[in-house]
Amino acid sequence: MSYSINPVKENQCVFVAYEGRMTLAEIMAARNEANELLSVKRWNRIVVNIAELRSTPTTLELIDLASDLSSDLPRNTRIALVVRSDQVTHAKLAERVARIEGMLLTYFFDAEEATLWVKGKNFHQRMKPQPAGNLVKV
Repeated sequence: MSYSINPVKENQCVFVAYEGRMTLAEIMAARNEANELLSVKRWNRIVVNIAELRSTPTTLELIDLASDLSSDLPRNTRIALVVRSDQVTHAKLAERVARIEGMLLTYFFDAEEATLWVKGKNFHQRMKPQPAGNLVKV
């Protein structure tokens, strides 16, 4: 069992990272700890990185995890889920269930993009070309 929970004041966001093999009970315990931290700090942003998680919850467990979010977190909480490409099927299901329950959950492959999204920033903006400044003709 291995997970880390990192509250970042300047982002008003809690970052949770899971790795290795974890049981559903361990995942729930870590989630409850992160949710409590969000509540105490009165923040509404969380990035959950499961890309290094080696155990995969069953479809039913995943539905339970996603639907339980609606009872634990305020409706305006932005939840970014960072996944590997082989976790996409489960991530799509979690996103769908969470949204049906009224939660704002989106999955990403990149933690930086997930962080920008939970902060409410459009991560595509950083890809726009910037003006070169004053050009001098020679």
